[in-house]
Amino acid sequence: MKWMQIQEEHLQLILDWRTTEVVTRYMYTDIPYSMDNQRKWLDGIRKDENGYYWVISYRDELIGFISITAIDWKNKRGFWNFYIGNPEYAMLAGFLGPYMYNYAFSELGLEKLMGEVMGSNEGVRKLHLKQGAREVGKMEHHILKNEQWHDVYLFEMTKERWEEVGQKYKKYMAEVIR
Repeated sequence: MKWMQIQEEHLQLILDWRTTEVVTRYMYTDIPYSMDNQRKWLDGIRKDENGYYWVISYRDELIGFISITAIDWKNKRGFWNFYIGNPEYAMLAGFLGPYMYNYAFSELGLEKLMGEVMGSNEGVRKLHLKQGAREVGKMEHHILKNEQWHDVYLFEMTKERWEEVGQKYKKYMAEVIR
């Protein structure tokens, strides 16, 4: 698995993924279908000193998006986010946590990663728990989307906990291309 820094040539594909129902239904926001906005987003993430953003490549095919955002370097923590844009590879979502934890803890030196998951996204909630993350809270009526309130669950994984529960995943190291 490779994670490649997002380039201009990826913007159309990311926009196509991000505006599909299978992806956007679990996102906090819906975005307009606009390449101008994509270019502005790319400019913004290139300037972000507290985040990393990649497209995921598997067997030389681009399949999704993964990021670490809102990194607090002093306290060594951040949030991780992902989606699989190509539904043919949806099953790979189950492996992204170990790849991310190994990268964040061993390469970036972070001590904690957190994730937020909309309540309706039961599959990803179960995935966090299966990989050893702790559910640390539920924020009720946290997101208003399509005139409906959604609860959001907060998960966390510490480096120390990952060293205990993640031993079987040590080989899951993404090739990160900058």
